[in-house]
Amino acid sequence: MKTAVVISTRGFGVFRHDLLVAPDEVRLIGIFADRDASNLDDEQRGWFEEIHIVPCGLPDPTPMLYSLVDLDAAQSVLAQLLAAGTAEPREVTVHCYDEQNMTVAAELRTRLGLAGPQVADILPYRDKCVMKQRLVEAGVRVPRFGRFDAGRFADSASGYFKALVAEVGLPFILKPTDAAASEGVLKITGWDEFASLPDDFGRAYEYEEFVEGTMYSVNLVTDAGRTVFGGVTEYLVNSLEVPGGKVNADINLIDSDPRVARMVGFAERALDALGRLDGGSHLELFHTADDELVFLEVGARFKGMAGLAAMQRNYGVAFVNLAFAIESGVKSHPYDGERIYCFDGVVPKARGIVKELVEPDLESDVAMTWKVEIGEEIESSNSLLANGGTFLVSNQDYEAAYRDFRRLADYRPIRYEAPSRVLGIAPAAPERAQEYFQDLRLACETDPYDVHHDLAEGARGVVVLDVRRAAAYADEHVRGARSLPHQDICSEAVKSLAPEPLYVVYGWGPACNGGVRAAAKLSALGFRVKEMIGGFEYWQRAGYPTEREGRAS
Repeated sequence: MKTAVVISTRGFGVFRHDLLVAPDEVRLIGIFADRDASNLDDEQRGWFEEIHIVPCGLPDPTPMLYSLVDLDAAQSVLAQLLAAGTAEPREVTVHCYDEQNMTVAAELRTRLGLAGPQVADILPYRDKCVMKQRLVEAGVRVPRFGRFDAGRFADSASGYFKALVAEVGLPFILKPTDAAASEGVLKITGWDEFASLPDDFGRAYEYEEFVEGTMYSVNLVTDAGRTVFGGVTEYLVNSLEVPGGKVNADINLIDSDPRVARMVGFAERALDALGRLDGGSHLELFHTADDELVFLEVGARFKGMAGLAAMQRNYGVAFVNLAFAIESGVKSHPYDGERIYCFDGVVPKARGIVKELVEPDLESDVAMTWKVEIGEEIESSNSLLANGGTFLVSNQDYEAAYRDFRRLADYRPIRYEAPSRVLGIAPAAPERAQEYFQDLRLACETDPYDVHHDLAEGARGVVVLDVRRAAAYADEHVRGARSLPHQDICSEAVKSLAPEPLYVVYGWGPACNGGVRAAAKLSALGFRVKEMIGGFEYWQRAGYPTEREGRAS
C-alpha cells in the first residue's frame, strides 16, 4: 500500500478524495501545524488514517506562517512511521501545496531518503535571488535585483540608498527572499521611506527594480518534464495596490487568447532554467506597455486561496488530484463538476471599524466568504492571506465574466466608520492628564476674566506686563499694565522689576506667541510668570477696560 504524507492544509482543501480510482490502495497521513489543522472539516479529517498536530516552526508567526510545521517534529513523525515497518520508503511520498512548507517537505525527503524534490531542487523556487540569477544566466528578462545588505544600511543608509537608486532606479521594491502572498513587500518611493526602515528585518531581503505593467500568472502542471496543462490568469491590479483598498482579483484567460500561448512559453522557458519539477507551479510576470514580458517570481505549487478552486471549475480539472497522481502514482477519475468560467477575488483590509459589508453588483453569480463582521475593529495588512474575505465569480458567458472582472476595479467591499481625528492620538491616562492640566497648564496660564478680577479688586502680588512693541502699548493696552516688549527682555531691562510679584504677560492674541516668548525669558531670569491666554484680543472682546497713553477707555 502506498503512503502519502500531506504537509499543510493549504492547497489541499480542494483535493477530491471521492475521485480516487482506488482509495483503499493509499493511506493518507497528515502533518499539520497546530493553528493550521483547524482548517480541515470533518469530512476531510475522515480521509486520513492518522493526523499529527505539531508545533509551528516559528514561535510568533504572522498569519502567512501559521501553517509552517516544525521540521524536527515532522521528521520525528515520519521517522517513527518508517521505523514501525508499516511503510516502505519507496512507497512513501510527501506532498505539499503550500509555499511556506515547500522547504520543509524537501528537507524531509532529503533527510529520510524519500523520492521527490530534494532541498537542492527546491532552492531555486524559494530563494528569489537564486531564482533570478538562474534566469539571468538563461537569458530570461528579470527585474534588476540584488541581496539587501543590512550592514551597508547600518553603516551609511544615505550612501546605500544612493547606490541602490543608481543600480535599480526609483521607486524600487524590497521583499523577503522567501516571501509569498506579498507579505513583507515594501515599495520604496523616496529617501524618507528608506531611512525609516528597521535595522533588522528578521529575515533575508532582496531589492529589485520596480516594473510598471499588467500582472499575469501562468499555472503549469508538469509530468516527467512535459507540460500537461498550461493556463494564464490576468490580475486586476498589482498586488501592492491591495493595501490601499483595491480588490485583488484575477481572471482565467480563455485558451484562444493569444497571450496564453506566449506566456505559457515564457513560463516553460523559465522553469526549464530553474530545473523543472513535476507537479504544479505558479509563475507571475509583468506585461509592460512596451510589450515586454518580465519575470516576477515563481513557486513550485499552485496558486493559493480561492484561486485554485476557481481554476478547477473554470478548466474542469481537479488540479490537486492531477498533481497528486503525478507525485504518488495514485490515479484519480476526471473532474466531474460543472465547468463554468470562474475567477476569484480577495477583499482588502484597511485599519478601522467595519460599518458595512458590500457585495459586488455584477452580471455574474458571486459567492462571498467574509472573514470580518460589522462592528469589528481591524488592522490593515499587505499580506493577501490576512484578508477581509474572498469571493468566487462565475458565468457561462465569458464576455460577461470579463466585463464583471473590469467592474471590480471600482469595487470597495468594506465601508468603515469615519475615523475620529480626536482619538487619532490616544488620550493621556487620567493621572498624567491631571498632572499636565493642574501642575503645568494652570500653573503657567491664566485668562482675561481672572486678570480683570484681580485688577478690579486690587489684588496684591500681581503685575500685568504688555509684551507687545511699545507703539502697540501706546495705542491701547490693558488698564494698569506696564510695557515690557518681549524683544527687549534681558537682565539689564528687568533690573527695575521686583522679584516678589507674579508677572502676568500678554501679547496680541492666540495667533501671537509674544506672551510665550516673554514668559520663557522672564522665568529663565528667575521671575514667577503666567501667560494670559487669548492676549489683548480676548481682553477687548470681553469689554474689559483699556487705556491709551495719557487717557483711559
